[in-house]
Amino acid sequence: MTTLTVLPFKKAIDVQEGESIHDALFREGIALETPCNGQGVCGQCRVRVESPGDIPETPHENMTEADMAAGVRLACCLVPERDMTVHVLSEVADDSEFAILEGEPTDLLNNCDPVVSIQESDGDTVLQYGSDEIPLTRWEPGFSPKGLAIDIGTTTIVVNLICMVSGEDLSTASSLNPQIGMGHDVMTRIQTGSTPEGLKSLADAIHDGINRLITDTCKDAGANPHEILDVVLGGNTTMLEIAGNINPEPLGHVPFTVDLEGGKHYPATDFGLTGLNPDAQLYIPPIAHAFVGSDISAGMLVCKGFFDPAANVLFIDIGTNGEIALQAGDKTLITSTAAGPAFEGMGLSSGMNARIGAVDTVETTDHNALVFHTIGGAPARGICGSGVIDLTACLLRLGVLERTGRMIRPDQAHDLHEDIAACLCDVDDMPAFEYGEQIYFTQKDVRQVQLAKSAIKTAVDVFIKEIGNPIDKVVVSGGFGHTLNPESLAEIGLIPVDLAPKVSFAGNTSLLGCRRMLLDESARSFIEKQMAAAEHLSLAERPDFMEAFIENSEFPESEAA
Repeated sequence: MTTLTVLPFKKAIDVQEGESIHDALFREGIALETPCNGQGVCGQCRVRVESPGDIPETPHENMTEADMAAGVRLACCLVPERDMTVHVLSEVADDSEFAILEGEPTDLLNNCDPVVSIQESDGDTVLQYGSDEIPLTRWEPGFSPKGLAIDIGTTTIVVNLICMVSGEDLSTASSLNPQIGMGHDVMTRIQTGSTPEGLKSLADAIHDGINRLITDTCKDAGANPHEILDVVLGGNTTMLEIAGNINPEPLGHVPFTVDLEGGKHYPATDFGLTGLNPDAQLYIPPIAHAFVGSDISAGMLVCKGFFDPAANVLFIDIGTNGEIALQAGDKTLITSTAAGPAFEGMGLSSGMNARIGAVDTVETTDHNALVFHTIGGAPARGICGSGVIDLTACLLRLGVLERTGRMIRPDQAHDLHEDIAACLCDVDDMPAFEYGEQIYFTQKDVRQVQLAKSAIKTAVDVFIKEIGNPIDKVVVSGGFGHTLNPESLAEIGLIPVDLAPKVSFAGNTSLLGCRRMLLDESARSFIEKQMAAAEHLSLAERPDFMEAFIENSEFPESEAA
């Protein structure tokens, strides 16, 4: 087994035999931009290796000889055969990705209003936090201000430790949200958290999960947790309220009220964060609605071109609770829709999160067979969100799935490739497709995909109808980010076909936006102003919603049909 040292994260990764650098980084939560799904075509997953003379080149038409001599390699095409060090400009580390304030790029390190600084006043050490001055009860010589950007998803948690002086990314850690054992979806968490006992169990779980990741990042970076003075927390409103020990019960019924105020800061201890500086503050970005949380306002902040009044930009966050935002001229529209956990690999027969052995891409061959790619090149153990979307699209293309979502049975597979026909079977008296040893994609799974994609497509259709103008750009965020295939999204009917060429992927925009606001005070005031003017559309109250939802639950006509 070889060891990959990753800078600037200062992280050591054990690389599995035959595993590419791209897949090893992805497994550790470092997602590179790979629109071609790691096939070596797009040339965008670039890293720089040290001692390049000893490492095989990865030629590409857009890579010059000077690039290769300087150590530039494609992460998806390089399988380490010995220990090596790579430098990554990833979605977490590349300052050029912290893109937009009113359509213009900002240099975070040289052109920002610092949120945090340390001042000496009459012999006391004072935390200058925005416009507030807070006397520090503990600050030791040699300490350097640190901050945390945290994203709490329904399925995963990510913690990013940042130097508040240089803006350097010191360490990143992620894990499954430990609340999953108490329900995969938001509504189940709301129901569980509506009792004192349930709220305590959920809050304790998320606090323990976050604090473990904070400990891991500090240990990895050699930082003292008492240096951490500021935290920016992105998450949906349910996750935020549970983390703040607030009963989420009002989120579960009309009029869907939020008992947590966004766009302000709180003591970090109010959200269960322990071991930090005793005076550490926590900022919650604006909360636009009961189901449009601080993760979305953070994501919109770094969605390139979103607040440009000359463009119509659609922002889609695909998760358990799908949130959609549209900027059209001087109008900002937002909404949310209950997509369910299918696109995060949860709630399915063989669903899993994106880790070694998860099917993340599926393609059809010229001979109507299927090619499966798994993370790490390991035998298939299950399927993650991007794989679910690809597999559904491929089965539609091959005729295994009908437009209604009905999966054909083995005795109906006469016209299919023999390898495809051999995968059809019955599981618990329902049709299923076996894509690994006793690993199935079932009729029930297809129905979950239909519900999820219909929820998002219906919301997109409503927005397009509202503005009456073409969409110029679609930015898709979410945990699977760059591994999604725009054509697959259109093929299953999650987005209109004409939008597929306009899609770009942005990964975890919540984390990116939180980091932006961690370093730049003006970013906070900017997004607060923008979200105050945003208009929320309630889909369920529209008379045409249910009819459109039912219509969109069917799959589009396959081009192969």
